[in-house]
Amino acid sequence: ACSPGRACAAIVGHPAALGMEKYRQFADGGTGVNPFVPAWSNHKTSLPVRALKLLVFTPLALLRLLGFSVAVLWLAIAEGICIFIPVGVLRYPVYQFLVSVGCRLALFTLGVLTAGDVVADHRRLKIAPPKTSAGKVFDASRGTLVFANQQGLTDVLFLALRLCPTFVFVAVDGSPIEYGILGALRRSSTFELPSAPSKPATLAEITLRAHSGWRGPVVVFAEGANTNGCCVLTWKAKTFEGVASLEKPVGVALASLQYSKKFAYSAHHTVGSASRHLFWLCFQPFHTVRTQWLPTAEASACVRGKVLPEQWAFLRTVLVRMLQGAVEVEVPSERHMEFVQYWGTSQLKGYTKQPAKKKA
Repeated sequence: ACSPGRACAAIVGHPAALGMEKYRQFADGGTGVNPFVPAWSNHKTSLPVRALKLLVFTPLALLRLLGFSVAVLWLAIAEGICIFIPVGVLRYPVYQFLVSVGCRLALFTLGVLTAGDVVADHRRLKIAPPKTSAGKVFDASRGTLVFANQQGLTDVLFLALRLCPTFVFVAVDGSPIEYGILGALRRSSTFELPSAPSKPATLAEITLRAHSGWRGPVVVFAEGANTNGCCVLTWKAKTFEGVASLEKPVGVALASLQYSKKFAYSAHHTVGSASRHLFWLCFQPFHTVRTQWLPTAEASACVRGKVLPEQWAFLRTVLVRMLQGAVEVEVPSERHMEFVQYWGTSQLKGYTKQPAKKKA
């Protein structure tokens, strides 16, 4: 039997469970869903259309990459400037403005457009309705823990634009590691999991520092690896060590990001180098991202009274419900690097190419 967050994808024909037999060893045993096979891997384009796209979009992609480089340079300058503003209450508004300009430019050059930011429907999420008026989208205050699904560097740019947060990714053992925006962009473009720090800070310590130091909310990518958007990977207990309760001291919220998959490439970065990913992102006409947000008051209320393991397990289930067609998979982040190596080998051997037509 499948739990509410683990619909039997293999039975109902989940898109990530079909046509991927050669990669089934990396799929989730309960659902058949493969979290790493690229969304574009089965996209077919005729030769004339490919030739036309190469002619038209190659110059555009190069111009976009130049613009993206300018945006990243702007973000680097922003971080450098704000180092010299020691008072948090003065530094944060300046940093927020500079980061919003840089992220807006970066997303524009990559062709990422918003398809709407909405508050999640409590009925669809199967949680209690809010006792007060419904919260607003991106209502997280400084120090609020915001758990989000992980798909690539555009997650970092989009959430930095909306929240200007501190970012947290996890190490190979699940330990949380804190990043600024440049570090988060590098980490989201790297497949190899970092080693655990010798003295890791807990989520509670990172939250308190962000709250007292005026460093925005704390966005946590607890999965540890990018996915193709069809699921949420396993979260590890190590990520939550040292935390008494997730709704304290400031609160918790959820953000789900879903990208379009209708073109020959998408914003989900599960294979290929960062430079290749950026080029093919820029090569497409555009991409869309739709965000659902579970406000702080509602997310905090739905975990209040639960013990810590139940809290983060339930938040993961709710995050899955916020993603249309997604499921929970019991696949750890370490499997991603194994998949990348297998994918590269299969590409070299030509396993993913269409078989040659037989002569009449």
